[in-house]
Amino acid sequence: MQKLTALLAATLIACGINSAASAQTASPPIIYQPDPDSPIGARNTEAPEQTQQLDFLIGDWDVAIVIHPPEGEDISYTARWHNSWIVNGYAVMQEWRGPYATGVEMRSFNPETGRWEGHNYYTFRKTWTESAGEFVDGEFIIDTQDVGPNGPFIGRERYFDIQPDSFRMSATRSEDGGATWSSITYEMLCTRVRD
Repeated sequence: MQKLTALLAATLIACGINSAASAQTASPPIIYQPDPDSPIGARNTEAPEQTQQLDFLIGDWDVAIVIHPPEGEDISYTARWHNSWIVNGYAVMQEWRGPYATGVEMRSFNPETGRWEGHNYYTFRKTWTESAGEFVDGEFIIDTQDVGPNGPFIGRERYFDIQPDSFRMSATRSEDGGATWSSITYEMLCTRVRD
């Protein structure tokens, strides 16, 4: 969480620096992405039966997120999540678009381990991280291996209160291999976008 707070501050500072710098130097290159939304697709009926567990995620979501830093006031903002079936309906891709970061998470069900396995890439990390999860009592629990200012940690996300057009998510972290967990570091309310 300290890393995220520092990231937010650095982003705000960088915006001011970039504005001043752009007045004196050439503009940065424009990244061309005319339509960022990949097709939603469909789950493959030949995929493992457990693949249907992530049907609830598919679609576009408006996200209200609240970050609870270890010190200072909460940080609230909104983002968009675009989640679709990929790899011929065997895997899910979650594309995050927020004011402080963009990123992607790709996951599929592994019948041999009985878990959802995935890889995540976010602009603030600039490297891939691994995640694994499972459904427990109607909730989707994902653990991501990450590295922060204090060294390696596990970030745990809990998807719960899953409804047809909304769900909630909260996150905690462990810096001792899962022996103890922090209080909630951030929480989200996701509401389905209806065109």
